[in-house]
Amino acid sequence: MEKTDYAPGTPTWIDLGVPDIPKAAAFYGSLFGWTAEEAGPAEETGGYCNFTYKGHRVAGLGPAMNPGPPFWTSYFAVTDADAAVAKAKELGGQVFAEPMDVMDQGRMAVLADPTGAAFSVWQAGIHKGAELVNEDNTWCWNELSTRDLDTAKA
Repeated sequence: MEKTDYAPGTPTWIDLGVPDIPKAAAFYGSLFGWTAEEAGPAEETGGYCNFTYKGHRVAGLGPAMNPGPPFWTSYFAVTDADAAVAKAKELGGQVFAEPMDVMDQGRMAVLADPTGAAFSVWQAGIHKGAELVNEDNTWCWNELSTRDLDTAKA
């Protein structure tokens, strides 16, 4: 299904942080038929790429920002990243990266809920989120795994 916008609170994007971008691009290209395309000049994007499938953006790929294993990040649509971060702090969340502009693409922040589960928020600019979802070889599901279900639900 093609998408052009997302309601607040809806998962809107996923991206993968890895130490070896070419290796990950080759793997997901072979597995899903995705093509890694540079998101812009490397000096502005840090090497970030968009995975495309059938001509639509479906996920992101970039360098891992912290030591440790590669990881997928889920982004949730918000109308105001700054307000979402303030609310998350009020509710006991942790902020790993304060709201920041991503060129003209949008505004984002990286957070964790009170149980420690990391996620990001996305205030859309030009980039609305995944343009193709819920089809073969595209993103279709997000799930929170936690040891503290009651705290996460609250």
